[in-house]
Amino acid sequence: MPCRSFIVLLLFLRSSSPLTFLLNKPHNTLCSHSDPTSSVPTVYSLLPASPKKWHTVGRLDKKTTGALLCTTDTKLVEYGTSGSVEKRYRAVCMGRLSEEQVCSLREGIDLKGGLGFSDACEVDVLDIGKRNTVLEICLRQGKNRQIRRMLHEVGSGVIDLERVKIGGLVLGDLERGEFREVNEEELKETIGYG
Repeated sequence: MPCRSFIVLLLFLRSSSPLTFLLNKPHNTLCSHSDPTSSVPTVYSLLPASPKKWHTVGRLDKKTTGALLCTTDTKLVEYGTSGSVEKRYRAVCMGRLSEEQVCSLREGIDLKGGLGFSDACEVDVLDIGKRNTVLEICLRQGKNRQIRRMLHEVGSGVIDLERVKIGGLVLGDLERGEFREVNEEELKETIGYG
């Protein structure tokens, strides 16, 4: 990963162009600019200062880790949250999920709380252990705490949740809290933006 001072210099030299980073979001960070009721750090505290305001393309809740796009391009935010881009998650779930529970997740779930139904989605069972099940879930929607709510509705819960992929963007060797720049060509190739 390039040194932070070099990245800050790069940002100021390129201040007229939008910037986008892929961040490996760590556990216990917020996807908001500030929360006066919490001492939890935000994802923006992990990014270098920028002449333009940073935004996340969608959100991950405080406990969810993994791939998060951070950008100064508000049009990319709109595109990425419109349902145009698939997002893949690896969920470690409580208990051994039955085929019926997995089918319910695939078909769509009433999320309650005024959020309506989750769309039908791709759900693959990666592993069934004695006490938990590991799923890969692919969504285009981005409703509040959607996967956690879906699993709750089928009688399970989340032990660990990580976003592993956004379109064709993968974390690769990025450690938690690290980020890398994503250029216009890569955005076009991996998520169809541009």
